[in-house]
Amino acid sequence: MRILHTADWHIGCRTDDYLRLEEQKKTCAEIVKIANEKKVDMVVIAGDIYDNFLPSADAEKLVFDTLIELCNNGNRAVVVIAGNHDEPKRLSNASIFAKSHNIYLVGELKKIDYANLKNKNIYPVASGVGNIEFKTKGGERAVVATMPFPSYYRYKQIKKEGEQLNDSIKEWFKPALSGFKKDTINIAVSHLLTYPINCDPEVFSNYEVVGGAISFVDRENLISKAHYTALGHIHQMICVDKKNNIYYSGSTVNKFFDEKSSNNYVLVVDLDAKNGVTNLQKVEISAKHLICQRVKSMAEAAGFLSVNKDKLVKLIFEDMDFVNPQDIKKIRSENPNVVTISIEPKKIKEQMVVSKKDLTTKEIFEKFVENKTGAKPEDELTKLFLELMGEVIYEA
Repeated sequence: MRILHTADWHIGCRTDDYLRLEEQKKTCAEIVKIANEKKVDMVVIAGDIYDNFLPSADAEKLVFDTLIELCNNGNRAVVVIAGNHDEPKRLSNASIFAKSHNIYLVGELKKIDYANLKNKNIYPVASGVGNIEFKTKGGERAVVATMPFPSYYRYKQIKKEGEQLNDSIKEWFKPALSGFKKDTINIAVSHLLTYPINCDPEVFSNYEVVGGAISFVDRENLISKAHYTALGHIHQMICVDKKNNIYYSGSTVNKFFDEKSSNNYVLVVDLDAKNGVTNLQKVEISAKHLICQRVKSMAEAAGFLSVNKDKLVKLIFEDMDFVNPQDIKKIRSENPNVVTISIEPKKIKEQMVVSKKDLTTKEIFEKFVENKTGAKPEDELTKLFLELMGEVIYEA
């Protein structure tokens, strides 16, 4: 059996308010083309198919049009799980129609519904909580175990005192993984944050973009009887654990300027029940690279843009106390790939070095007045301000 693993489409996303939908239409068409050319039996989309909980009508249309094309008139199974950017119930609700096309939209931990599709090349034969079993006309059988983005809130669970997310995830994944059999191809799918072998998350730059409030999951808790584990959430193609075939496919577009702008891929994986993964291909897809460039003159900006027409650009003019608005207008009109232009005058840049944490209230006030008026405040004014501040703090 051959599957295509992809994730993090983020359909409808913006980069600094620049809508990426037209670019995403081309990317989706490319994924459909790869699935057809590689004769893929199943497509697995490991979360964040949308960029936000309430996608636009255009974003939803692109997703549904693409899923219908991917399913190849129901002859190819398509399994989609909810990521942290997807609204679980909204995603799952469309299953009432999608399942008749061999498309399964899994947003919640519950039994997966399916339709009678035995006349197709691959069709569902059984399901349970979070899992679904398929059979091909050639007699191959595969079980897909799903765990949409795991959180206590989403799974309607109350965190017990001393309980760790890792322990909870093991319990939440159990029902789905219980569908695995010795004679089936076993595939696990989830959307979460883990890190590769021999990689410290503190020094892995890509995690800075998606980390924050989201907890790390211990890689050991993802090792199961799965022949292949398809993950979403990290926007770079990463082998988490080669021995156990745990992979992130990465995103289909580079979304952030502060994200490492890497190549984008889908993974095409051959599996059988006896040997597990027999072949894995990284198939590159076309996506624009994002680059943040600092310049100190219009001439430098023009030179840089002339050789970077194919990239989305964020320009930062630094150490320039004045930038002619007409020059900015000209840059934008001649370079539609320039997404953002910002200016850091030398005066502002110098002020940014000083942290308010290192200043007293008196010094903060004096610097504020000096910045606004060009001169330090008189002693009487400063004294009055500090007296008022004292009263406010006392009242608080």
